[in-house]
Amino acid sequence: MLSAPGQVAFELASMIMLLRDRPEARAEQAAQYRKLLAAIGGRGLDLRANDRGLRVYGVPVLDQLPLVGALRTHLLDRGIGELRLAGTATVAQLLDVVRMLGKPPRTFESLQLMAGSLPAAVRSILVLAPPAPDNLDVAGDWNVHEGVAGPGVPAMSSGIERQRAELPDHLTAIRAAPRDPSVADRLNEVVRAVDRLADEKKWPEVLDVAATLVEAEQAAGASGLSRSYGIAMRRMMPRSVVENLARLVPQAEHKQAGQAVMRRVGASATEALLALLASSDRMEDRRAYFDALRQMTEGTDLLVNMLTHDEWFVVRNVADLAGELRLDAAVPRLAKHARHPDERVRRSVAVALARIGVASGLEPLRALLRDKSPAVRLALVQQVDARLRGLAMSISVAVEEETHAEIVREMLLALGRIGTAETVKVLANAAAPGGRLLARKPVANRIAAIEALGLSGSAQAEAALRSLSDDREARVRDAVAKALGNPPQTMVG
Repeated sequence: MLSAPGQVAFELASMIMLLRDRPEARAEQAAQYRKLLAAIGGRGLDLRANDRGLRVYGVPVLDQLPLVGALRTHLLDRGIGELRLAGTATVAQLLDVVRMLGKPPRTFESLQLMAGSLPAAVRSILVLAPPAPDNLDVAGDWNVHEGVAGPGVPAMSSGIERQRAELPDHLTAIRAAPRDPSVADRLNEVVRAVDRLADEKKWPEVLDVAATLVEAEQAAGASGLSRSYGIAMRRMMPRSVVENLARLVPQAEHKQAGQAVMRRVGASATEALLALLASSDRMEDRRAYFDALRQMTEGTDLLVNMLTHDEWFVVRNVADLAGELRLDAAVPRLAKHARHPDERVRRSVAVALARIGVASGLEPLRALLRDKSPAVRLALVQQVDARLRGLAMSISVAVEEETHAEIVREMLLALGRIGTAETVKVLANAAAPGGRLLARKPVANRIAAIEALGLSGSAQAEAALRSLSDDREARVRDAVAKALGNPPQTMVG
């Protein structure tokens, strides 16, 4: 049994979109082409399109059916109102025609050149013709244009204008009623207009249109039009367009719209932003790309792969981002950089591993606690909290060996945030006064340990604090009172 014309239109549109938007997806293309061949069933192709609708094998097919409107727009954008390929076409000849249809708009200046790009054997069984007059309805008889086969087809008329209203009018109507059934037709017109803007490299205008559709799609919610919005966004956002829009993100006037569109586009936007983050030499631009990437939810596997980059600053930037996003999958590659020759990379890796806070990151973190750079050690311990209780013993040992007062303080505070019974014992010992002369401990370290006991908040920590309430050192007594929630009284003379 032959597939319905609507199914043929769907399979053909799906195949064209794969060729157009995902040229590298060879396996998916092969699978989709098999579906298309099965749907066609040896009938060849017979497509007639104008502004009123699409006919497949002479049968009107409604735009509301999946991808039908997209296919009609795709044909009209290339000046094709009629396409007929004989049923005698081979599998390879049909593929030649489909590949031709997958070319970007305005690849060919005329239908004659379009047909001329095909082998002679294909041209001999192919008819291409421009759209029939606009006043003919899809339900009427518009088989009035015979068309011309092969190289004899007429040139595309640059004066043909199918847009029924100006772009701002369509966008205003979509904003006002994002769920209205007319949106599907308006989206087709918007996509055509965006193609023209892209050809003219008017990227801010393209971004504004895309941002409007993102807002409208969200407002439409889970309506029957969600598929139409999705198709429109995919058609508007091939990789080349996404890359150019991503370059607008650092500009203040485009930041909000750019981030919203990048989130909506997904993985291909993540890839574009990562490439720009890696190649940009301006700190302000890198920060803007970084901020945009923090909001992305797709394509994080691409981010992890960037950790193998040769440039130190790329690894540093990506490590920062992996930590911000808490990417567990990045831990193995981050761990390999724990001994990176550049201190700035090690610092970012230490912070990222601490923020991610999974067990597989503990071993490289232990190594980084002993890093030769004080900046690396300091950055690491400032990130430690209860999730990293596996580092408690290592920090307890390291604090005894540390020579930088600021790092000692941060290590003690880290033990307080971990807050286990073992760390409270370490802190209680650090807060104790020690001997009367040679074994006395620095007051600054004791006060840091007292603050850390206050962070712990356990009954054991409170008992240790109360034991220091009568300490001989006034600053210690004040710190204890503050940690217990009893700020010292100010003496008034």
